[in-house]
Amino acid sequence: MADPPPDNPSSPVTEIKQQATETLLDHVLGRPGVAGHLLESLGNLAALARLSPEALTERFALTPDEATRIPAAFELGHRRLIEGTDAPRILSCREVVAWAYPRLGHLVHEEMHLLAISGQGALRGARLIARGGLHALAVRPSDILRAGLELAASGFVLVHNHPSGNPDPSSEDIALTRRVQESADLLGMPLVDHVIVVASGQFSSFVANQWTSYIPQ
Repeated sequence: MADPPPDNPSSPVTEIKQQATETLLDHVLGRPGVAGHLLESLGNLAALARLSPEALTERFALTPDEATRIPAAFELGHRRLIEGTDAPRILSCREVVAWAYPRLGHLVHEEMHLLAISGQGALRGARLIARGGLHALAVRPSDILRAGLELAASGFVLVHNHPSGNPDPSSEDIALTRRVQESADLLGMPLVDHVIVVASGQFSSFVANQWTSYIPQ
């Protein structure tokens, strides 16, 4: 069976890739001229992605159908981004970031996830531990350890995001990490790392950045 022909330089797909953001957004809405006002008012796509359909309807007089199309388009893009990012092995903080960034980097609230790994570093599963607000989340060490045991982890990694854009650990991050590390060692299920990711792609690692000697600013 012959291989499919490569994309024609003048094909509709190629033409779409070359179009301006405003034009693409007009295609999503199905009504030309609206996208320019949205982008001028909000400044960028990141600000647009944070608005709910209700907010879009109220602020920009979009119809309910139009207001739903925008978050639906962003969600499709997000799902495409995370396809194929399940790391088969977690051997360093780089694999943790590769897993976490497309899932957490864009969030406007904090989330903490646990990655359960085998003795050979294979990813056994992931579990959402806590979801918080812009600046903090409430989590107990017992919640973390219970999730690791339920996933039959030989060891585990914690990862969370900082919507502020600063990847440096807070004093609370360091204190929680130390408490979890001590308790996990007693259970024989060690904490392998704790990683913080932010929207810019920067990150901080408990192991690589030596949080134990870090003094928060």
